[in-house]
Amino acid sequence: MIYLNPEVVSGLGEDTFWTWFEREFPSASFKMPKHLRDEDVILQYSTLGFANRAGKSIGLLWELYPEMKEQFKSTEWDAHLAKVYECARFSTYRTVTSRLMIPFYEQFGTVDVLPIGVNTDLFKPLPDKMGLREKHNIPKNRTVGMWCGTTHPMKGLDRLLGFAKLNPDIYWIIVWKQPSEAGHLGGASNFVKVSQETLCELMNCADFFLCSGTLRPFYMVEWEAMACNLEMRILDNMPKDFVPSSKPRDDLFRLNWDRKSAKKLWADYLARKGITW
Repeated sequence: MIYLNPEVVSGLGEDTFWTWFEREFPSASFKMPKHLRDEDVILQYSTLGFANRAGKSIGLLWELYPEMKEQFKSTEWDAHLAKVYECARFSTYRTVTSRLMIPFYEQFGTVDVLPIGVNTDLFKPLPDKMGLREKHNIPKNRTVGMWCGTTHPMKGLDRLLGFAKLNPDIYWIIVWKQPSEAGHLGGASNFVKVSQETLCELMNCADFFLCSGTLRPFYMVEWEAMACNLEMRILDNMPKDFVPSSKPRDDLFRLNWDRKSAKKLWADYLARKGITW
């Protein structure tokens, strides 16, 4: 059995890695037992720390607290970071989603890179851009940029505002997680807590996606924008996992971030660890 131990299964009702994994891997379950068999494993989310079970565990070291501490030189996230390092230290295996994160965890043992996977059947180029703009009240005669995030410093809201000020000809689609955060950019179309289907439509209304984040790995929403084949503009040439081409959807498949490829990579990884699914 594969036991899934997330911090949040699906915060906005979206089809996450966790819901996808439970669906695609028949032995996966959210029901954690008190005792594990030798052939069992726990997929442990890093912010939960030690799995507190005897047996094998795979630490999913996806949160970017080590990167945040390095970039911002702050102690603000040290309590979360302690849990993440606890997970890395006591997990049987360690996985990250970006090679850029490997150096933070090598002190605890071997670190493997595995994708989360993007639903490329949902996030994809759609026809009739102008029709979608009309549906969502987006100007048809403007260059449209898109930005998704929060007011958290790692998302680079201040960098978005600076870029927008220097480029007043660009109209913006902004997608927020919380209603209290909306409205920081005047004249933009603000959306809050949209469904994945609506998010895909909004991405297809835009001409480019602005990557203003202050951390190096791509965020999940940026991978989803790439799946929609949206041009990616990265501010200040910040080093990222890779430089997206003019066809970022092709890049995504090349890097095995589509769910079909991600499933095969995860299945092969589990098989090498002696875990049946």
